Order: sequence, then structure tokens, then C-alpha cells
Amino acid sequence: MTREPAETDHTYSEEPFYADRDGLLLPGPLTGGPWDPTIQHGGPISGILAHLVETVPAPSPMRTARHTVDMMRGAPLAPLRPEVEVLRSGRRIQVIRASLFDEQEREVARATSLRMRVSDTPNPVDPDRTAHDEDEPHPVPDEPVQLTMLGVGVPAFLQGVEFRRTGEYRDGAPGLVWLRMHNTMVDGHPTSAFVRLATVADMASMAAQYLSPEEWTTINADLTVTAYRDPVGDWIGIRGLHKNDGDGIGLSEAVLYDLDGRVGRATASILIEPR
Repeated sequence: MTREPAETDHTYSEEPFYADRDGLLLPGPLTGGPWDPTIQHGGPISGILAHLVETVPAPSPMRTARHTVDMMRGAPLAPLRPEVEVLRSGRRIQVIRASLFDEQEREVARATSLRMRVSDTPNPVDPDRTAHDEDEPHPVPDEPVQLTMLGVGVPAFLQGVEFRRTGEYRDGAPGLVWLRMHNTMVDGHPTSAFVRLATVADMASMAAQYLSPEEWTTINADLTVTAYRDPVGDWIGIRGLHKNDGDGIGLSEAVLYDLDGRVGRATASILIEPR
């Protein structure tokens, strides 16, 4: 288990990412992204889609085991209409689609998520046979880091989400970053453990990125989060790798942690373009 990290005197915004008004989701300033100040960050988009999935009633105790997000186009900093559909319904498994539409009724993002029943009969667990490399994360650094992006400065998203890292930024090595949300997803609604995980897991695409942001944009067109348990506590760690083969298509993959150890994995397909 990683020790509880030291507190700092840095101040983070506690303003919710979204407000729910008359059936529309109103993005707040903290949803702003790193590439274009008029477009939302992928983290809040993933998180709000996970939140929408959890609004669907379950026939038995369930939790989200897999959450796949497709970024159909840039989500504007403008009201979005949510839409939720149950694709498969059963006592043990649910598959749910959640979508967001802009003011022109264009679908800007879609999630297809798998929920599985939580058994009331515990299955056997063998800690020796299920132990693997990288199950244990590195400690959380004592001080946060402020990231800046060309033309944007500190992305609005990171004004509400604390960011700490080990090692040098963009050195290409397997990078480990720790994040903690200081705000809620939707005003007046509790934020679940999986929604927090789905939100910060979007940062897997930069955990081990090495391409210069002054010369290249590296945008993730999708995100898949798979978790065998929900994270405990506020801190979520991401140990990421970045791969590409020179043709403008890359892959980011990461192990996801809480302070007790591994909780799952995230993958993202990366679109690489010169500035």
C-alpha cells in the first residue's frame, strides 16, 4: 500500500464540471481542454458519460467493469443533450449506451459500457497466483505539478484536478502520474468512484508521451477503461506507455491504481499530427 500523500497549500477549484438544467448538461469552465480553449477536455466527457450510465436502474447490485468512449468530434463549451439507451438488459449483465449531442444535434461523444452484477457469493482469491509485475505503484510525490500547453496555459481541467508525477515529463519512459479530483462531476449529485476513475483515466494519453507539444498534437480519439474493482479514496495513479509507428497513429496504455494497488487498465488510440 502506498502511503497517504502529503497535503500542499495549492488551491484547487471545487466548481462542478457540469450543471443539469432542463434536461441539458451545461459545461462549466473547468471542462476546458488542452488543445483548444473552446473545446472540452476528454476527461470530463468520459466522466459525464460514466455518470449517465450509472443513472440507469440496475436489476441487482452492479458496477461498471468496462467503459469505452468514442470522441466523435470536439465537444464545445456549450449545452449538451444527453441520451441513454439500454442495449442489453439482464440480471447479471447490462450494456448501456450514453451519448452527448451538441446544439446542432450532432453526436459529439458516445460511451458503450458494460455493467456486471456483484455476486453475493465471494469467489476464491489467491494473492500469490494473481500477483503480477506493476501491481504496486510508486509513492505519490509530495508536491503537485502545473502543466502548461502551448496557446492554452494550464488546461482548465487541471484547475480542479490535482496532478503529481514521478520522473521527467515527456522523457519517454513508463511514466507514473497521480491525480485527485477536488470537484464533483454534476452539481448536486454525488460522484462515484468509477466516475472519478473514468475522468482521470483520460490522462493516460500523456503519462508517458514524449513528442514535443510545441511541434505535435497527440489527441486521443477514444478511451477504454477496464476495472476489476472500484478505486478506494481520492487518489488515482496512471502508469502509462506510449507507442507509435511513424504513420500518425499511436497507442497509449496504462495500469490504473489507487493507493492500495492496481485496479484496472486504460487504453487510447492517439491521432498524431504536426502543429
